[in-house]
Amino acid sequence: MQKLFQGMLKTDYQDVLRTIGHYVDEHGFTEVRIIETEDGLILQGKSSTGGPRGEKKTETYLLTLQDVRDMMREAYTRRGTRL
Repeated sequence: MQKLFQGMLKTDYQDVLRTIGHYVDEHGFTEVRIIETEDGLILQGKSSTGGPRGEKKTETYLLTLQDVRDMMREAYTRRGTRL
């Protein structure tokens, strides 16, 4: 994912995974899968449908390189660190 780090002063996979982990927690996903592609990250996880039997549905998102950069900027702002 070298494209992801272009133009950033300092970052690494640990920061990317921390950022994605925050997103996963916010959305309550379980059984998460992350696939790296040329265009960004494919994030797949199960979320509760809120049904009476606690059914879960699988959701799949393409997080583009720009999406991930924006999420990381927000994460750095939350932590008070410059990107």
